[in-house]
Amino acid sequence: CVREDPHGGGGRKTHRGIPCGAGGGLRQRAHKDAKILADAQALAATLEALNLSFAVKAEEGRIFGSITSADVAEALAAKGVEVDKKNISVEGIKTVGEYKATVKLHREVKAEVALSVVAE
Repeated sequence: CVREDPHGGGGRKTHRGIPCGAGGGLRQRAHKDAKILADAQALAATLEALNLSFAVKAEEGRIFGSITSADVAEALAAKGVEVDKKNISVEGIKTVGEYKATVKLHREVKAEVALSVVAE
């Protein structure tokens, strides 16, 4: 089934015009994508089990400054989970209370991390 390209394209082609060796790459890519997705889902389960606590200076329920995605990424790193701060979404946290941060791990996988902000 392998023949030289009659149009002078240089290189061996199959009878359908697909370059040799291209078919196996699709299976490898699908397998790799499935593994990446499974790893992201496992990490999501780990993240959703975590509860991060932040002790901050506060007065009458309002904190000085705010809790940002960089703070969440730092707290996750302390727990042994490395996540880029660009993949973490946190609403404006300026008061003491319970919150959720969304972590995007894969285009199909997002995890919610519980945040607890308490006054020192």
